[in-house]
Amino acid sequence: MKYFNNEFEVLTETELLRVHSLTLEVLEKKGVLFHSEEARSILAKHGAKVDGECVRFSAPMVEKAIAQAPSRFLWEARDSQKSLMIGDGQDRVHAMQDNGPVFIQERNGTKRAGNFNDVCNFYKLGQTGKVTTIVGQCTVDPQELDAAPNKHKLITQKLLQLTDKPIISWPMMSNANTKDVFDMVEMVMGKGYLADHYFITASVCALSPLQYAQESADTIIAYAKANQPVMLLTCPISGVSSPIGEIGSLVMQNAEILSGLVLAQCVTPGIPCIYGISHNMGDLRFGTFVTSSPEAKLVDRASLQLVNTLYHIPTRFMAGNTDSKLPDIQAGFETMQNYIFLLMGGSHMINECLGILDGMMTVSYEKYIIDEELLERMHIMMHGLDTSEQAFDISELLESPHGDSFLMQESTLSRCGKQWIPAVSEWSSYDMWEMNGKSDILDRAAKICEERLASASDDLLGSDLSASLKKFAEQ
Repeated sequence: MKYFNNEFEVLTETELLRVHSLTLEVLEKKGVLFHSEEARSILAKHGAKVDGECVRFSAPMVEKAIAQAPSRFLWEARDSQKSLMIGDGQDRVHAMQDNGPVFIQERNGTKRAGNFNDVCNFYKLGQTGKVTTIVGQCTVDPQELDAAPNKHKLITQKLLQLTDKPIISWPMMSNANTKDVFDMVEMVMGKGYLADHYFITASVCALSPLQYAQESADTIIAYAKANQPVMLLTCPISGVSSPIGEIGSLVMQNAEILSGLVLAQCVTPGIPCIYGISHNMGDLRFGTFVTSSPEAKLVDRASLQLVNTLYHIPTRFMAGNTDSKLPDIQAGFETMQNYIFLLMGGSHMINECLGILDGMMTVSYEKYIIDEELLERMHIMMHGLDTSEQAFDISELLESPHGDSFLMQESTLSRCGKQWIPAVSEWSSYDMWEMNGKSDILDRAAKICEERLASASDDLLGSDLSASLKKFAEQ
């Protein structure tokens, strides 16, 4: 029984090798702009050709970096029972929280700006949920803190208080902010802890086409220097920030990720790197950003093939996007389409997969709960059929009289308590549903969400440590 269905292929191995070769050609002939003086200096010392802000990489330099990046690593959690092995040998997809929504879609149909309380609520849902295994990021932007210079510290304080699972940092904008986060982690985990443990990462997005902003390049350097995993991603739009053709886009975004990987390996050889892509389309009728195009997901699937076949490093893809403005039927089928493309295709981790609406601009509490159920359904399908020796024992079928029900058979009774039951889908009869008030799925999801938030702990650290963190965060 295989968990990942790697037979779902969109390119042959010969075609994948051709994409890799074209990527090396782009990196050597055209290069990538690095708007960071420190990044250019590091890359030049390791043999890259630097001309102004443009950095060109030889094929051997790129191949060496790929070979140095490990195929797996242990992402440690404060509760060691929740630590995760990421990469080769992984036996389930790990879901992390969203990164970047601005608005909250309310149950009554209104949309409002996100706030700090929402950030904390989503961290609590991540901690209390069975599906979310990695907690953190910008679950929604707390706009009342936009002008606060200590915004990153206030959010990190809550992240450390509200979860003991593996964490991913709030997006950083400066080396000073990154150092603050590292200092807060070591206030909790102990001085010097990060030097020997892979504990925290942050999403670093290339600036398509073929650029890294100073903040992004500096974040790669800071995490690699601190011996923390480097999460590289790119989010191009076909026909806008990448070529309109699928292969051209695939080559470009691969060049962006690999150039960031080279920088990380130059800083700390052997540092874990995570390969992340979300390929998107532009609706050329309106010039809008579209996250749910099946054509774009084919490019994502090709990227997964490329990494899993040739590079063998951990992957993370944006898998639950929808362009629907409401948690409606469109939101359901677009979300499930994207899950199937990327989960069953072999992504080690996914994000933008819990509650997302409107092309990542909005998040819904109710859809978060619904998406947890969708992901549970995916996990069950991916685990496949039981093919143990016991599963092929048909003695019960042979021995039971014709026409007899299997409802009271010992095997049925022993499994009835283990049957998967949905949390929010309605499986009762129509009469029972009507008798119980005819609730819809959003009503049921809202109730579960309310119960989860009410039961979640406000502080998993204890009063003394929380007080020290609070004092540091408020400076």
